[in-house]
Amino acid sequence: MELLEISLEGNEQSLLQIYQDVYAATPDRIPSAEELHWRYGGNPYPVRIWVGRDGEKIVGLRPIAIKDIKIGEAVYPALHMLNIMVHPAYQGKGLFRSLMEKAWGMHGQEGVIAFTFPNENSIKAYRRWKDWFQLADLPLFIRMVPPKNFGETKSLVRFFAGYGAAAARCLRGIKPKAHGLTIQRVDEIDDGIEALWQRNKHFFDFIIPRDKQYLTWRYVTRPDVQYMIYKAVADGATVGFLVARTRMMFDMHLGLIVDFFADNNDSTILAGMLEQAVADLIAQGVHAIGLQFIGPESLKEALWDNGLFAVPKKMLPREFIMYARSGLKKVEGIRLSDFQRMFLTWGDNDAV
Repeated sequence: MELLEISLEGNEQSLLQIYQDVYAATPDRIPSAEELHWRYGGNPYPVRIWVGRDGEKIVGLRPIAIKDIKIGEAVYPALHMLNIMVHPAYQGKGLFRSLMEKAWGMHGQEGVIAFTFPNENSIKAYRRWKDWFQLADLPLFIRMVPPKNFGETKSLVRFFAGYGAAAARCLRGIKPKAHGLTIQRVDEIDDGIEALWQRNKHFFDFIIPRDKQYLTWRYVTRPDVQYMIYKAVADGATVGFLVARTRMMFDMHLGLIVDFFADNNDSTILAGMLEQAVADLIAQGVHAIGLQFIGPESLKEALWDNGLFAVPKKMLPREFIMYARSGLKKVEGIRLSDFQRMFLTWGDNDAV
């Protein structure tokens, strides 16, 4: 068994094979060759690919993307620890930890912080490792869509939850609306969205920059997923964007609100974008609509006005936790505990 860093070029089939070995029971997690290049091709971020190899076979994978993150008033390099995996026949033999330690020893100095969103298979390891700590516990907001007939998936739960959410929206009374706001479906990230980020980035002291380059890579160029991109316009200026998609998860056809950003954290702008996206997702036949975010409390008004309510932790299908550790690249004056104006969405996890 050897641990080594490899390039993507020339190793595509071996990397795809370990995805197939690990995710045989959940084939929607297996990327196409084009998706693999999107994830690990190094554009716009450098990616270090560490593997465990037994002979010619890759049996463990630990990729790391060197991304940007805004902490305080400056932008720093950060290590996004992407989906680690170990071949089923090699699990329980210490390969997971060995890959983590090797990759960290080689690249820990390239970032001021490392972060990851572990799945249900790897989260137990992060809980055990003292160097890693829970940075954020992302709540899940759900709106159930009532079934058209009781033969549909989870029809009884959707019936009561869906009409219960509708009743709750009615009890909230008349929803405020942003005047002169139009919602447009677009297929690119334009300079207006870039200007929106530049105007509003000062509101947050811990956020992955929502600039044009990042958003284009994340939501326009991804080959395996067709995202629905919306922007809100008022008085000729872009004042919000929102990204949605559909996906089969937890045995349901789900609509996911993946990312969003609103000028001045205005809940009426977010509410307008959500109203349009929710209507479009329901028209596509989704059973429920989900959203995750940590950010200004004021924005939750928009979620409630559109029937999205937080799921109690005991009822969550799984945990959605962001783990982090301090990087070996030292910068004076950075203490994560000092930064409380955090903004995170589902989109910060590249798997969604």
